[in-house]
Amino acid sequence: MTITLNDRNPRRAALRTRLAGWLRGPTFRRDIVIVLAIKFALLMVLKYTFFNHPQAENMSLPPEQVAQALLSVPASHPSQGDQHAR
Repeated sequence: MTITLNDRNPRRAALRTRLAGWLRGPTFRRDIVIVLAIKFALLMVLKYTFFNHPQAENMSLPPEQVAQALLSVPASHPSQGDQHAR
């Protein structure tokens, strides 16, 4: 009596069946997964190409100074035009 993989582990057989079905026919889920994987790969390439290292050594700033520049609110200037509420 021989025991096949399908008899021993039904989970593995179900997984194999799902994988074969996924590879065989075009499905919306598979297309979305492929597109998302390609987009993720392209975003990682862009990140490592343009944003990983500064162009020059003197272009790096301490994080506190960057946070101050990004989070500070500039003073608002009063309107120089006619006063509408007289």
